[in-house]
Amino acid sequence: MIQLSVLDLAYIGEGFSPADALTNALDLAQHAEAAGFTRFWLAEHHN
Repeated sequence: MIQLSVLDLAYIGEGFSPADALTNALDLAQHAEAAGFTRFWLAEHHN
C-alpha cells in the first residue's frame, strides 16, 4: 500500500489569527489521520 502524507502551510489569512491557523491545522491533521494518511507535515517559513 502507498503511504501518503499531507503538507500543510498553516496559512494565516487576512482576518485570521495564528491561533486560527493552528486550530485549522489540527483539524486537518485529525481528518487526514482518519482518512488513513501516515504523516502530517507543517511547513516552516522565515521572513
